[in-house]
Amino acid sequence: MGPMSEEPQSGCSPSQVHIALGRDATEMHVSWKTANANCPSEVTFRQAGSGDGQLLRAGAPGVSNAVGYSFLLSERDMCSEPAASNEFMLYLHRAKMTNLVPSSEYEYQVAGSSTLRSLRSGVEPHPEHSFTFLAFGDMGDAVHAAAKSPGAADTLARLQQEVDAEQDPASLILHVGDISYANGDPDIWDSFMDGIQPIASRVPYMVAIGNHEYGYRKGSGAMVDPSGAAGPYQPSWGNFGPDSRGECGVMTARRFHMPQHSSQDDLEQPAPGTNADAGGNAAGDVRPNAPFWYSFDYGSVHFTVISTENDLSPSSSQYAWLEKDLAAVDRCATPWLVVLLHRPLYVVYPHKSNREVGAHLRASIEDLLQQHRVDLTVAGHVHSYYRTCPVYDEACIPGFDQGSEDGDDYFYHSSSSSDRRSGSRGGSEYGCDGDGNCKHGIVHFTIGSAGHKLSEVERGQEEWLAASVQRYGFGRFRVEGSDRLVAEYVGSESGRVLDSVEVRATAKRQAMCRKE
Repeated sequence: MGPMSEEPQSGCSPSQVHIALGRDATEMHVSWKTANANCPSEVTFRQAGSGDGQLLRAGAPGVSNAVGYSFLLSERDMCSEPAASNEFMLYLHRAKMTNLVPSSEYEYQVAGSSTLRSLRSGVEPHPEHSFTFLAFGDMGDAVHAAAKSPGAADTLARLQQEVDAEQDPASLILHVGDISYANGDPDIWDSFMDGIQPIASRVPYMVAIGNHEYGYRKGSGAMVDPSGAAGPYQPSWGNFGPDSRGECGVMTARRFHMPQHSSQDDLEQPAPGTNADAGGNAAGDVRPNAPFWYSFDYGSVHFTVISTENDLSPSSSQYAWLEKDLAAVDRCATPWLVVLLHRPLYVVYPHKSNREVGAHLRASIEDLLQQHRVDLTVAGHVHSYYRTCPVYDEACIPGFDQGSEDGDDYFYHSSSSSDRRSGSRGGSEYGCDGDGNCKHGIVHFTIGSAGHKLSEVERGQEEWLAASVQRYGFGRFRVEGSDRLVAEYVGSESGRVLDSVEVRATAKRQAMCRKE
């Protein structure tokens, strides 16, 4: 159900309403913008079905009230030109709903509005919970910068259909970087946020940082960098540059409130000149640093979000946090482990500079992901869709016939006509040798094709490439309890499934948590 009774805009009328998960299934963050200052930062809410469609009144039976805070964002908060010279003033608001009943429908109303909106609260960790999430990167704005992102309008329309679906609607949206492509232009950010409101006010819109949100010039932004880094991450081997055109992550960190899983997550009004409660701990603390690196549980999945725009080497604070986060995952409660990032570890030809970055990312974290048996990654950056075989160290894991219980962890089945792997007979389990020593591989999805102009993919590729599609689209991931996940690539223009792959847990995989 969409929002009811959209009213004429006034100075305190909320716009760009969007929600995000909190520290657990009993919390939900609401963020919005107003045209004027001194507007209330409050949200009233109740469980659906308890008010007969009547507007919410604070203090009424069954109605709760969340009081948050507001803050000003302007060009003075940016790192450098041109973002620092494009004059603007944003009055942004946040409030946190608490004491929600998990897995329940709610109605909510933002202060200054008579619009009654709906959402579903988060889901507690449970190994058999089934749900659908959508994932993609590199969408951009469909209106103000449509020429740069010709596929964004179709993608937005399809995402709306997924959220509104009567059967198995999407529960989460995951945008893995290169969000609006504003590149220092606040009008593009406003247009993008207006565009996603119909979906982002209904289901949590979770984000990762991309190069077009963060990259900035050395010496220009360390004082306001919300990640807490001493300066931009620009190793000599990479193609890291000032791609945010002076934003240095501030726009993303201030507009999107992601869960911290620590006392940092408590909503407090930021002091003047600070970057609210986002980031600020890159100097050695092993803590989450949302929206740069953080994690959350949803039903049967543990999602780990990392920043490829910040240092991920084994000596970095981000690596220390990642190692701690992966080690703490309870695979009995959340059997699936998904890592979200912007730049992919595996990059197709002909993207030479991105392939070099991918090689360094693999050198930094692939062994760690392998050690903790990450199931899949979702990245963007390369403006195409492709996925790998279950892979480790650039080699596909040899498989057995479907149905064998000797393999470890998962088998992999593709219905795509573009699957390049040979020898597959309807699926294969991860291989084990005669002594029962089993290997593990990770399926890497790159979905940088949600809107921005598409990139070339050559025909001659590495053996680890399983499938690729050069059309606009997004990923639809159906998690079916602890033992089955179906990933589909949906074309934005046609709505057709252009690629599909299935990952299942074997009996041996299901026994892992019992052994622990």
